Amino acid sequence: MGRELPRFALSVRGRTSSADAALRESREEACYMFGVRKTGLWEGLAALFGGVGFICGRPRNWGYASVPAIVAVVLTGLFGTGFVWLSVWGAAKILDPSSGTWAEVGVWVLRVVLGIVALLVAALLGLTLAQPVSGFALDELSRRQERELGEGREWPEAPGAFFRSLRVTFFGLLFGVAAVASLSVITFFIPIAGVVTIPLKFYASALVVAWDLLDYPLGLRGLGVRARIRWCTDHLAAVSGLGLAAGALLLVPGLGLLLLPIGVAGATRLVVLSEKTRA
Repeated sequence: MGRELPRFALSVRGRTSSADAALRESREEACYMFGVRKTGLWEGLAALFGGVGFICGRPRNWGYASVPAIVAVVLTGLFGTGFVWLSVWGAAKILDPSSGTWAEVGVWVLRVVLGIVALLVAALLGLTLAQPVSGFALDELSRRQERELGEGREWPEAPGAFFRSLRVTFFGLLFGVAAVASLSVITFFIPIAGVVTIPLKFYASALVVAWDLLDYPLGLRGLGVRARIRWCTDHLAAVSGLGLAAGALLLVPGLGLLLLPIGVAGATRLVVLSEKTRA
């Protein structure tokens, strides 16, 4: 006789949550049980480079793979245009160019400084928003990678997937900021500790990168934050390998957006590998 999945009751202001919410929670736990094979550091490293072959060696994937870069360029251009216009307008309000030659020179210097800051902020916003805006393309790449690996499952659209993804992203960001800030404080007060804290900061950042990339294949399976933490803990060596490889490539200027689709494909390969039973 089959084992019945537990019913999870969530209380909101003293009332039991709906059956749908309980079923979603049960589904997350059930989906987590797919991961029956332990993976190691090498599997994480190999998964990322397998993603390189999937993206670069399949011209049909280039369209979806280019979406994050296109979105980043468009958003950066829009934000940059608006912010530069505001910097030009603001400089004239701060200093009156009609007050004299030095005031006019000061306005131009201020415009240049504010313009540079505006472009940097625009680029930061464009790069930050490119990933969530292009999520549909990255999800499709993850599905295609699964199909190519011989996985016949078609994951349905889970209700609340977007907000679940936001929670997952926020958790990863919170962990990364807390870890890096704590290690930076230690380094500030004990400079010699930098021998240990600097590599640890890189490792913490690598874990955040891997967590971010795994959002797509694990999101297709409907896993929430707690289930993903369990998955990553059980496969910590592989997650570390994926994150360290991706983090090393991110040190190369300009590879960030190009790495995103490759990393998503690599993360998908790792998740699929973890779901395969031992031979």
